[in-house]
Amino acid sequence: MRTIEGKIAFITGSASGIGFAISKRLAQDGAVLAMTDRDQTALKEAFDKIQGISPKSHFWTMDVTNQEGINKTVKSVIDTYGVIDILVNNAGVSTMNRFTDLTEDEWDLNMNVNLKGVWRVTKEIAPFMIQRKSGKIICTASMASKLGAPFLAHYSASKFGVLGFVQAIAKELAEYGITVNAVCPGYVATSMQDREVVWEAKLRGIDDPEKVRQEYITMTPLKRLCMPEDVANVVSFLASPDADFMTGQGINVTGGACVH
Repeated sequence: MRTIEGKIAFITGSASGIGFAISKRLAQDGAVLAMTDRDQTALKEAFDKIQGISPKSHFWTMDVTNQEGINKTVKSVIDTYGVIDILVNNAGVSTMNRFTDLTEDEWDLNMNVNLKGVWRVTKEIAPFMIQRKSGKIICTASMASKLGAPFLAHYSASKFGVLGFVQAIAKELAEYGITVNAVCPGYVATSMQDREVVWEAKLRGIDDPEKVRQEYITMTPLKRLCMPEDVANVVSFLASPDADFMTGQGINVTGGACVH
């Protein structure tokens, strides 16, 4: 695979889970990272693990629901590096409930972070890519962006929105040589999943949350959970020159649980 050595990668939600795995993989590939997350303590801990791999990388505390904070962070990254070559929109949240019991706060949280946050960050960074006629934008969507998930109506709606956003702006940005793609992970072994199996077990009246996790494995043809590194591997490819003729795509990383 051709290299991304020296490319500047701006990553949201990079302190843990999929975001940290992506950060580590892109650093190993030779990229210089602008790591961002709203959790300053977790971000500093994550950065300390990355710095040995990529000494020129830096981190910024940033909340994707705060446009002013995004603007200041992007300006600081541009002032530091001069360019942003790769944008990874990874920050995301989830809650779980029956749709009839969802509160507006739950709905708004998922939309503000998972969908509106992607728009906020992208619209701030894209003009710099347009100016240079070059760039890679990669968004973390979900299997739930293609298959509506029970108890996750609000989350699914937000992630369907991410995929629609990707497809739309891929066409807008193509003339500038900018590619826009998404990864759609399946049942990923992260702290988010640890919370979700407890929520789902309670909603379904299941006595042991690990039974829910086993169901996830059973529903995956490759018979294991998706690991964050599985997702990071695909992001690495999409960030590389080898994916230069791919845009507007939602790439499944689901072990066969979703095949369209």
